[in-house]
Amino acid sequence: MTTGWIDIIIVGDTRGVEEMLAWLDTSLSGPGLVAFLNGKVGPWLHERAEARFRNEGDDVTGPWAPLKPATQRIRASKGFPPAHPINIRTGEMERYILGGTFQAAIPGQGGAVLSFPGSGQGGSKELREKMRTAQQGKTQPNTVARPVLGMNEKDLEFVLFELASHIQRGGTP
Repeated sequence: MTTGWIDIIIVGDTRGVEEMLAWLDTSLSGPGLVAFLNGKVGPWLHERAEARFRNEGDDVTGPWAPLKPATQRIRASKGFPPAHPINIRTGEMERYILGGTFQAAIPGQGGAVLSFPGSGQGGSKELREKMRTAQQGKTQPNTVARPVLGMNEKDLEFVLFELASHIQRGGTP
């Protein structure tokens, strides 16, 4: 009786496949991904944030809204330039974001995680509140959002292109 099953056995050299799998394993291992994030993604995000402060917004956040006249008066009364630079008065928030480092690590489950700004940088409660206000705005007192951190499709495209390059190099810088 015919069962209709066919067995196909291919005999050949598996060395190329095994080398490719080892290459992928190295590239996508925790240490390989940490090297990728620290070497490519962290510097990219830092550069984007630096330009965002310099240009008072960008393609991610849009142009930052101008400061209200009342805010300009407050700044001037404290000896700061009244209208510009936006989101920079004492420089504390800018130093927090740009002065520290990004930090990639391997979490307990494997893979890799990038913190930007680096998670070990601390930051006072007041600074975290300034960051929240810049990112989201607030209702009292009425303050519009002027985001200092963000990513968009341009950033995703960069990360995916660089990840493909990282894999092609076998996880080496």
